[in-house]
Amino acid sequence: MLENLKPERVFYYFEKLTKIPRESGNEKQVSDYLYNLGKSFGYEAFQDEANNVVIRKPAYKGYEDHAPIVLQGHMDMVCEKRDDVVHDFTKDPIELVIDGDLIKANGTTLGADDGIGVAIGLAILEDKNAKHPAVELLITTDEERTMAGARAVKSDFIRGRKLINIDTEDEGILFAGCAGGQGIVGNLKVKYVPNEMKNTFELSLNNLIGGHSGVEIDKDRQNALKLILKALDMVKKVSKIKLVKIEGGTKHNAIARDAKVTFCSNEEDYNIDFSKFKEKYPLEKNMNIEIKKIDNSKNVLCDGCAEKIENTIRDIPHGVYCMIKDKPTIVECSDNFAIVRFDKDMVKFEVSLRSSNMKTFNEYTKKITDVYEKNSIPYSINDFYKPWEYAKKSDLRDLAVKTYKEITNKDMKVTVIHAAVETAIFVDTFSDMEMIAVGPDLKEVHTPNERLSISSTFRTYEFIKKLIEKL
Repeated sequence: MLENLKPERVFYYFEKLTKIPRESGNEKQVSDYLYNLGKSFGYEAFQDEANNVVIRKPAYKGYEDHAPIVLQGHMDMVCEKRDDVVHDFTKDPIELVIDGDLIKANGTTLGADDGIGVAIGLAILEDKNAKHPAVELLITTDEERTMAGARAVKSDFIRGRKLINIDTEDEGILFAGCAGGQGIVGNLKVKYVPNEMKNTFELSLNNLIGGHSGVEIDKDRQNALKLILKALDMVKKVSKIKLVKIEGGTKHNAIARDAKVTFCSNEEDYNIDFSKFKEKYPLEKNMNIEIKKIDNSKNVLCDGCAEKIENTIRDIPHGVYCMIKDKPTIVECSDNFAIVRFDKDMVKFEVSLRSSNMKTFNEYTKKITDVYEKNSIPYSINDFYKPWEYAKKSDLRDLAVKTYKEITNKDMKVTVIHAAVETAIFVDTFSDMEMIAVGPDLKEVHTPNERLSISSTFRTYEFIKKLIEKL
């Protein structure tokens, strides 16, 4: 599909990656591929216990005396699909679509986050004529869930102390800092009682826009878990109901696109007009809401458990808490109410929190945990990582800005990002590491509408090649 696109070898390796299953937690096959590829180049290649891979390419002749450089990306991807698409992410290749300057997938996530960053690194390693000091390509696992791969990287796994992360979504913007984050997970044990009502129904709400919970959290995109509770309130105005379960969301870093409520009542049917409800959210023009009768449930949640679940979904905050004071267009602190999932008699609530300021980080954490405590829900805080703070001085950052200007005749914007970048983890492991994060134009990652700009990929590849030559 991509063989005629330029840069040819970048898109060659990107397409190779789209054929290998690599959902977070299922990276062994792609890790082995990358390790063996490094060996086939004739370079040193290493694979650690977390399936992270580093491939070391020697310096070009005349560049041996310069310090090695690290190019870095992650091999895993977020796996999301439209409800009407049949796709098994454990074995099916991503079906690619070319649409003008864009590469998309057919109803699934594309995996350009961060397959394209890895492909750029591989193309540079393969190019025997590329001028640069020694280059180490570090490719990590499980970035999209817990950053477990980055956390597992030992201090001696890489030698370079200038790192270029290729995992951002806006060409011409250099990220020199990012938010820290953590997960706040509640687990409620529930009780069921016999169902005494005649019928069981399923209220479903789906096909919201969704998106990346860091990058799109300030774009007024609706959370399906929040919306479905409002739709359920309309049902309650018509009849008395008993709750069986509420579920929604799939990934901690994706805004929930779908949710379902199962409930019982004595009604034979529902003819609720949701048109005015949908009109309140014009951005979500493709939203679907329906109620259908299903097999009658034997049990329903006890009233106390149902109340706790509804109160928790209603009261847990979702969205932006505050913006950076001296940069009012950049989010400082936010959370994504990501998942509600039933497993027998346990209900899991999952919230992902981000902040570039520890004061607001702690304030918002308390607002979330207060909701859990009010409803007597045990909770845990996990996968914490500190913010990657903006460095007052950085030769790498300055050279990158200068190089981009020389190549494109455009100014490169330097900022911080309200999303997780693995550089935040490397801050602790490599205290003397200089780091930047760059990448080509990507849109709507973590959704089936994900798309990658072909021309932007070309420019980003040329920029990175020139930058490491200058280094």
